[in-house]
Amino acid sequence: MHGPGYGPPQPRPSGAATVVLRVLFALLPLVSFGLLSWTALLRLAIVTRRGAHWALFWAQLTVYVVFFTFVGMAPDDNDWRMNVGMIGLLTLAVASTAFYLYADIRHGARPSAPTGPYGMPAGYGPPHIPHTTAPQFGPYANPYAETPAPHWPPVPAPSQPHGPAGPRIDRVRAELDELSQYLRKESGDSGEGGHR
Repeated sequence: MHGPGYGPPQPRPSGAATVVLRVLFALLPLVSFGLLSWTALLRLAIVTRRGAHWALFWAQLTVYVVFFTFVGMAPDDNDWRMNVGMIGLLTLAVASTAFYLYADIRHGARPSAPTGPYGMPAGYGPPHIPHTTAPQFGPYANPYAETPAPHWPPVPAPSQPHGPAGPRIDRVRAELDELSQYLRKESGDSGEGGHR
């Protein structure tokens, strides 16, 4: 009736690991002179899982391809296309690093969602059980009951064999005996009496 339950909350990376990754992805676009500027925004989009960050990554990747094409089309180092492409790549590297640091620090500083008693975000607990008393079956207590299980007094066994339902039971027995006797007659086994 119930599922396996909720798993423990997933641990966030430690502070040192987060800082190391942040520094690595901030330096990568700058050290590569803009050739790997797309990596910082890709990591940001994967970590935050926001549609706006994915859109920004794809837009930045498109601009990166345009500037890289300018660099590739230049016949020599003194051509205007080389200058435009390199200035564009360096600007892209600085801009993507700055935005990556801003968004990643902001995402890391955001407190995690408040958790309920089962490690899930608040509002995702067990189903609401009304405030009623539930009988206890077996040795296990009902984990959803908010009130203790009642302790019913033992039901006394009837002292007389024929209580208020006695005449009815006798009548049902008599009818069953008659039916049994009738069925024996029909099957050809009428030699014995119908009573016990």
